[in-house]
Amino acid sequence: MVLSDAEVSIVTVLYAFTMLAAIVGNSLLIYIVWKKPEVRSLTSSMFVNMAIADLLVALFMMPLSIVNAHTESKWKVPGLPGDIICRGSILISHATLIASILCLVFMAIDRYCAIVCPLSVHSVWFRKAKFVTPLIWVMSIALMAIMPVVYKLNYEHSLCEIDPNVLGQNPTFRGVYLYIFFITYIIPLATICPLYAKAARKLWFNQEPGNHLIEEQQLRLLVTRRKVVRMLVIIVVVFAICWLPAQVIHLFWVATTFRENPPEIVMYLGFWLAHANSAINPWLYIALSTKIRLAFNRMVTFRKSHPALRKSTQGMSHSTKASTFQEAKV
Repeated sequence: MVLSDAEVSIVTVLYAFTMLAAIVGNSLLIYIVWKKPEVRSLTSSMFVNMAIADLLVALFMMPLSIVNAHTESKWKVPGLPGDIICRGSILISHATLIASILCLVFMAIDRYCAIVCPLSVHSVWFRKAKFVTPLIWVMSIALMAIMPVVYKLNYEHSLCEIDPNVLGQNPTFRGVYLYIFFITYIIPLATICPLYAKAARKLWFNQEPGNHLIEEQQLRLLVTRRKVVRMLVIIVVVFAICWLPAQVIHLFWVATTFRENPPEIVMYLGFWLAHANSAINPWLYIALSTKIRLAFNRMVTFRKSHPALRKSTQGMSHSTKASTFQEAKV
């Protein structure tokens, strides 16, 4: 079963708009954090890391999906070079996806450390972007290193697909898709949800008795932390919803050992929604993060401002940077 001409057009248009939104949104987020020191924190660093991964999804996976829709998934590069590119593209695409997901996991761990055990010695080294960023990419490549082993170019049918001879047809298909299901969905959510639940309980319900009068600085810090946790929970929920159809398709393949397929358009739309998460993430962060949103608004309106107003805005920026020094550590 292949896509009809109308379905190919629908998939192409959806991916084209999604690619544009992903490239613009993630590039804009990286630029804001790079140019505006007052918005920098470990959370924003993790979002920059995620933005880089999401940019790679937009530049590698989304164009490949469009090509597959137009060529019926036929691999156009023949021979050994085609096999190398097949395995390499599979590694890059899966590693970038898991890197984006691992950023959500590490942000959840960071929030837990900052809120539940802020004075722990073990959390100090962990909450450093210079350590966490390379760790995420090393873990991503290591976790997805199995993919170039189990994928190969099928020379006869010109398809980049799972090699059924690795462990035998049924064990290989089931093993690969179960592995993807647990590594990219179940384990991250099973890690993130309890951490945010404990952090939320600490923020909203575990206030010490008799301490009703909280100093203004402490209250501001508490409100900031609540906003950050609320924002990250929303982003995780969006991730879970966007990836659910693709994971259901993976489980369907596990149950049928790839002998049956859902309708072609359903598969493309399911994986498009998963890829669309890479376009949604930066715009969600810009909309939900107060500091990022203010920096974005100032950047958009800066050129329209009167020169005197620009100086005033710059002064406000320095003031904001000083007043939010403690919040940047949150």
